[in-house]
Amino acid sequence: MYGDLPGGSYSGLDTFDISTRQTTTLAKWDWKQYYVDVTIDGNTMLRAKGTEKVLDIVESKMTNASKTVKKLLTQDVFGDGTGNSGKALDGLLNGIATTGTYGGIAKGTYDWWQGQYDSTGGSFTLNMVQTQCGETTDGSTKPDVIITTQSIWNKFWARVQPAQRYISSKRNADLAQIGFSGIEFNDAVVLADKYCPAGYIFILNTDYWKLVVHRDRDMSWTPPKVPLDQDAYVRQVLWAGNLVCQAPRWQGMISSVT
Repeated sequence: MYGDLPGGSYSGLDTFDISTRQTTTLAKWDWKQYYVDVTIDGNTMLRAKGTEKVLDIVESKMTNASKTVKKLLTQDVFGDGTGNSGKALDGLLNGIATTGTYGGIAKGTYDWWQGQYDSTGGSFTLNMVQTQCGETTDGSTKPDVIITTQSIWNKFWARVQPAQRYISSKRNADLAQIGFSGIEFNDAVVLADKYCPAGYIFILNTDYWKLVVHRDRDMSWTPPKVPLDQDAYVRQVLWAGNLVCQAPRWQGMISSVT
């Protein structure tokens, strides 16, 4: 989404501008698919002895598989979409970049399809973050989440701690309720993530990010299978979807921060 529709002040019988103005462009993303395999060899099943013990083994493996697929998705959220020969999620790096193709649209052709990217970086300051927040703000449209590494988050904390700017606003109350520990900067909550690339700060307006999930691959399990040439129990958990940004213009990132 970009641009504004015709409008303005008028008086009396002034005519309105009813011309058509393009404010959206069709973008297309591919489905990205993930799996985690659960294989239990026949010997382990025999040694378990009894239905309950076998079920315990299967359940523990399935729990681990669910955690693993979430980890894989989280790692690729911070990627550029080129991982595993382009099979990985179109991550934050791809969505906010100023070059390349995103959603089938060339970023170099349309500046409104480019994020706000500061590649200069350098020693961390609140001013560098403030500048990017300003670049991604237009009235009430402004960032609500800032994600960075633990080391950079610690520097955030050291600078804002005297003001005790922990999560307190209603806007970010949902994050506090589900256990996120963060601080607030310009009404945006600052979070640390272990999978965030070193030296990066992501400044996001989550109103324009969507994790699209296919209804038939929403952490769905395949039926149990027995290989034709092996003594084993085999299942997979499957996921399909993609991370989509509808307005890169209102997203920012800083790299090479120390």
